[in-house]
Amino acid sequence: MIGIVGGGLAAAKLVEGYREAGGTDEITIWSQDPHGPYHRPPLSKRLLRGEAEPKDALAHPPEWYAEHGVDLKLGDAVSSLDQVQADTVVIATGARPRDLPGMLPLRTLDDALELRRRAETASTAVVVGGGFIGCEVTASLTQLGVQVTQIVREPLVFAPLQAQALSDTLHETYREHGVDLRLEASDIPTGADLTVAGIGVQPNVELAREAGHEVRSGIVVNERFETAKPGVYAIGDVAEFFDPVFGRHRRIEHWSNAAYHGTTLGKILAGEDTRYDIVSSFFSEEFGQSFKLFGDALDHDDTALEGDFREGKAVLRFLRGGGVVCAVTMGQDEDAENALKDEIRAGAAAAA
Repeated sequence: MIGIVGGGLAAAKLVEGYREAGGTDEITIWSQDPHGPYHRPPLSKRLLRGEAEPKDALAHPPEWYAEHGVDLKLGDAVSSLDQVQADTVVIATGARPRDLPGMLPLRTLDDALELRRRAETASTAVVVGGGFIGCEVTASLTQLGVQVTQIVREPLVFAPLQAQALSDTLHETYREHGVDLRLEASDIPTGADLTVAGIGVQPNVELAREAGHEVRSGIVVNERFETAKPGVYAIGDVAEFFDPVFGRHRRIEHWSNAAYHGTTLGKILAGEDTRYDIVSSFFSEEFGQSFKLFGDALDHDDTALEGDFREGKAVLRFLRGGGVVCAVTMGQDEDAENALKDEIRAGAAAAA
């Protein structure tokens, strides 16, 4: 039996990958969330704005799991990995939002529904945070007609991306839409009808640490998602995995990473000889305009901008030793994106 602790997207994708690759073992998923696995990107966008309903976010209809030999235990917390009686154990416990007292978080489907309910009668809101959740919630609430004050501690939104040209464009966009965007700010205004915290997450590593697994920024695994203990794996937001493209361990908290981890481990557990081997990517959408990032901007020594984010079409390349190791894009087609991935793979190999 395969026991999966955690009921997010990575768990659902593992089942898909495993069954499609011919895996036949029984599978049990323990999920603290009362809903089946779902996609998180709609929570701060279409679901919050009322353009989608909860069923639209589900990875699969509820009956799909039984049809695929899965015992899905919803609202069922695992207090210790010792209670998971399975030949193979997969830790997919995800992450939880960092807390600001008195402010609403946005991490779960129920969080999104509660925020949507409150937004129906709110005239003003304060959103703290300049990352994905902070920026996407600010945009969605503004589109619902709420006057938003956004508090960002850093001098620019999406500061970790180090993409000044993109951030500058987003600053203009938000202010054009009436957002009171306050950069390098720490004072949180009082008196708003609605207050939301989007200040990041922390991985749920406690079960793994108590079981003696190595934990750094997340649970340490190799490119096949194996921990140092035979038969135990970790995937998704909670995993600090080895990325062979960049030759180092990384932890990534995005939808595309969870989906790829789950699908790939499913194939591995079904007997396929595969591993993590892609150029990582993620996306964000604000006011109907999306941008994407490919690769890893952590270690670069130069940048090169092609196009203009203000015009909705641009590529910002991050260079190391003259090669491309990362790119932030807007308005590019699939062929252009695939070509960038090839550039990044080659650039990372040359810089290694």
